[in-house]
Amino acid sequence: MKKLVYLNLASGVLLSSAAANAQVDQVRFGNLHAHTSYSDGLGKPQDAYKMACDAGLDFFAITEHNHAAGDGKGERKDGLMIATKPDLYKGKPSSLIESANRLNKTGQCVTIYGQEYSTISSGNHVNIFDVSNVISAPNGAFDQLVGWLDTNRDGQNNIAVMQFNHPSSGQRARKDYGRDDFGGGNEDLWIKAMSPHVSLIETLNAPALRDGRGQRTHAREGLYFRYLNLGFHLAPSVGQDNHFRNWGVATDARVAVITSDFSRQGILSAMRARHAYASEDRNLRVVFRSGTALQGDVTEPPSLGAELDLSVQIVDDDEPEASYRIDVFKDLAGSKPASSPVESYEVDGNQTTPLDLEGIRLDAFGEYVLLRITQYGREDDDHAEDDRVWTAPIWFEPAAFHHGHANLPRVRIVSLVPDPAGDDFSSERITFMNSGSAAIDLAGWRARDLAGNVWNLDGLASIAAGENKTLLRNGAAMSLNNGGDTIELVAPDGTVVQTVVYGKVSVDQVVGADANTP
Repeated sequence: MKKLVYLNLASGVLLSSAAANAQVDQVRFGNLHAHTSYSDGLGKPQDAYKMACDAGLDFFAITEHNHAAGDGKGERKDGLMIATKPDLYKGKPSSLIESANRLNKTGQCVTIYGQEYSTISSGNHVNIFDVSNVISAPNGAFDQLVGWLDTNRDGQNNIAVMQFNHPSSGQRARKDYGRDDFGGGNEDLWIKAMSPHVSLIETLNAPALRDGRGQRTHAREGLYFRYLNLGFHLAPSVGQDNHFRNWGVATDARVAVITSDFSRQGILSAMRARHAYASEDRNLRVVFRSGTALQGDVTEPPSLGAELDLSVQIVDDDEPEASYRIDVFKDLAGSKPASSPVESYEVDGNQTTPLDLEGIRLDAFGEYVLLRITQYGREDDDHAEDDRVWTAPIWFEPAAFHHGHANLPRVRIVSLVPDPAGDDFSSERITFMNSGSAAIDLAGWRARDLAGNVWNLDGLASIAAGENKTLLRNGAAMSLNNGGDTIELVAPDGTVVQTVVYGKVSVDQVVGADANTP
């Protein structure tokens, strides 16, 4: 560890005071992992949502086990499971989805529904949020899960947000999250397949099978760092993982997201963008930035050796005079996870004005930087405990950077409709997906046929990570021939990144782009 730096409260301001205060006021606190009797917990969804909201959470997700073995033991074993009784998930007033929709209060307490997929022995658990059907992919078949998710979108028709739950170590981790399901255990293929779907990983998980309130959580910092260094772009999350009637109160730990849109869509969008952090304190607000980039963002790097423009705000309304240690971790995917910070700082009191974190330089393209912040308990309080925060990283990656996991393109054609009902000249369409972890500017991208006719993608502007966008022909010279055709996706530098070949089609037939792609 390098020297300890004591920060002066007069550090440089990167944003105006009004903008800075607005940003720190946009932090929302919640829990993204809980159960009721509809899998292996207690109570009904409406009980859980009410208790969590009454406990002061800004958002709360119930994520029932999707599989037929998802029953509990003792008082938690009641035979109610969404896998065997899908109307518990949707379709009647007391179902999970209907309860979430009925009790959702934008601007007060956002209620989210989801499912916990797989079992521990079959590859660990992941949470999937805001999908309208019970997941039908076989237990532990993560390769089939990602296929199911491609056609079962969330409420905004985006790829659903995924969270890696309670990561494990040792031999058990060899199968975690489908690591053995892609290409016979090919790690690069696994990372490529899962990356468009997963945005979060549980860095804190409560004692799920212990009843009670105010419990301490187990931190998985080393495993969080390990998954970052595999090449995943992830924000740390918190799951109280409630299996008893202690929703929202089992622990003070919270996952926080930063968003001005205090709605279900806004919370999910912030989760997808990784604008999140894990906190052992129930209301400690942290905003970590590099210039205009927010924690969780991928941003264009400065030149090698340049000092990084880093700042942080820290505010706790309950403990305005608390002291903090800020540890800065900097690392690169593919390397051994960091065991110590590259720099540490100490400050006292609320930091409403962004504080510069000086002296951190970029040593390699693709590096990421994250913070671990420790809030010290008061010496005069026998019950005070030190609380920690882990932020999402900020990744400093050039536009063409792929973490060495491959040269595989991040913009892909996912489907075509060559013969739409009505006017082909205007209504033929191609749908594209960004399978990467950052938004991509589509200026200069084009689809073309073998005769050289093109559709320019410029009008789509940009495409967010995990997002689908559809382009209509609208009179363009290139046609999607109904009798079959070959369509190429071409990057701005002229590289053909994908070729789709299809045969004769019928009216309104959707042609998938699974085959004949490099």
